[in-house]
Amino acid sequence: MGKILIVEDDPMLVEIYEKKMTDAGFEVKVCTNGTAVKDEMIAWKPDLVLLDVVLPDMDGFEILEVIKKEPGIKDIPVYVFSNLSAKEDIERATGLGAAGFLTKSNFTPSQLAEEVKKILGHTAVQLSAPEPVSGAPEAAPELKAESNGHKVLIIEDEDVFIEMFGDKLKQEGFEVVAAKNGKWGLNEAEKGGFDCILLDMMMPAMNGFEAIQELRANENTKNIPIIILSNSALDSEVQKALKLGANAYYIKTQITPGEVAKEVKELIKAKL
Repeated sequence: MGKILIVEDDPMLVEIYEKKMTDAGFEVKVCTNGTAVKDEMIAWKPDLVLLDVVLPDMDGFEILEVIKKEPGIKDIPVYVFSNLSAKEDIERATGLGAAGFLTKSNFTPSQLAEEVKKILGHTAVQLSAPEPVSGAPEAAPELKAESNGHKVLIIEDEDVFIEMFGDKLKQEGFEVVAAKNGKWGLNEAEKGGFDCILLDMMMPAMNGFEAIQELRANENTKNIPIIILSNSALDSEVQKALKLGANAYYIKTQITPGEVAKEVKELIKAKL
């Protein structure tokens, strides 16, 4: 279908975007730093580049400048794919020759793969947010794994993380239910049957600390293992969550979906 070069240094995002693009039929390569991009493009000649802005050695704007000065690759379309979405960032990227600017938070991995299909099919590029996805992670055909008999509840308000972690758990045979705020999550947990809960800390309606307290105070949910997946690395918050009864605490951008699935399995095994 086409060759896609992903320039991204976050291992979790690399894992899920590479898989989604491959599943969509693309041939995919990844560069985790800016230095390697020019040489990879010259050698491989991708059909499209997805370029993060914040990278360890040089930023995406600097990479664009290098690419657009190189005759053999300057016409390859480069789409900046970043959480930076200020007007000046978009204007700077397009001024340097980017073919478009896609905001990460506007696209789940599945939606990104569909957007790339549209772009390579010469369909008008959608730079605004796509239609919202449902609260529960969407089941993809390739994830019809044999059930392992265990059920996981994901309490998380960001669709991208619901899909990232939910898809991997489904692939490993788990049944997955998602709730997009703390109160919704408690209602789902009360229904019973869950073997593990993945819990975000910053959510509407009820924060993670309140949710842990409620879960541990309820006879029906007090023994369910809880894994915190948070954006906060503050030691005080980690210690508070563990003291309230969480079994594990991870920074969501520093753990891959595969590592989360492994931790879920280990906690369930320890409980049995």
